Amino acid sequence: MHQHNSILNDASGGPRHASLRFSFPGKSRTIRCAMVVHARESFASYVLDAINGMNLKGVSWYAVASHSDQETLELIGRLGRESDVFALLGKNSEEVSVALAGLRDVGIHVMAFLSDLDPAVRSSYIGGDNRAGGRLAAFIIGRCLERDSEAVAALITSKLAYRAWEDREIGFRSVLGGRFPGVKVIEVMIDHDLAGASCHDIASALAGGRTVGAIYNVTGENEVLTEAMNEIPLSRRPLYVTHELDRTSEPLLRSGMIDFLMVQSLDAVIKIASRVLIDLRAGNAPIAKAQLVPTELLSKFNPEPEKGL
Repeated sequence: MHQHNSILNDASGGPRHASLRFSFPGKSRTIRCAMVVHARESFASYVLDAINGMNLKGVSWYAVASHSDQETLELIGRLGRESDVFALLGKNSEEVSVALAGLRDVGIHVMAFLSDLDPAVRSSYIGGDNRAGGRLAAFIIGRCLERDSEAVAALITSKLAYRAWEDREIGFRSVLGGRFPGVKVIEVMIDHDLAGASCHDIASALAGGRTVGAIYNVTGENEVLTEAMNEIPLSRRPLYVTHELDRTSEPLLRSGMIDFLMVQSLDAVIKIASRVLIDLRAGNAPIAKAQLVPTELLSKFNPEPEKGL
């Protein structure tokens, strides 16, 4: 992953240094939301661009990219106390939960964005139903493979503590094991620090004498799979189901490398999140409530998501 300086982006797209405090007119009713996005670079950029493109009355978003676990913790401490609501798209780790609990203790609301966090430390979750996404992937793959007694589905997963990935895997295994018990599953674990080795492992699994009929990638790390998939003859290429629309996955979807891509409209997520911000500030939002955004299933024949609510 390329490293670049962390910046804050206001609603007009202009950068601000992360150390600056927010300042607003004395009687402004504008709600201030600082947001940290800790994800792979292509998806983080996609999310930040969507936030910077929104201009909603009464809500001021300030978004910053994080490139490490330590930077995420530092940004939570630095930016969280300068805002009315703090939003995070990041890992659901014990260290993160402790840092977020510190914000809740001083009356700052915490919003989980696209990937859920411990309900004990967040006020609301805005995003898709990731367990339902995993169940949908299992249904598609199960129906495609159920008549082939030799077929195997490859599950691409990771040890990184993103709740969205965990929920997708739980949903996938529950439906595949319960409704399609004859479909065998092999697990391929990817490691961000060993992308080359991960590609080799995937290629070996796909070409190692197994009849891999489908791949489900819970992580959305689609660039890791591209090299391995390109080595497979088109006539033997497995069905590929994954998540997250961004600059990496969009051309793979349009080319047919990705068969089905599950996404949520970022416009819809941001608009709903902005309404929740106002409700949280006014005390009208139920604590720990999840605001679910519909999941869309894209293919090369419908590669554009709906614009939102």
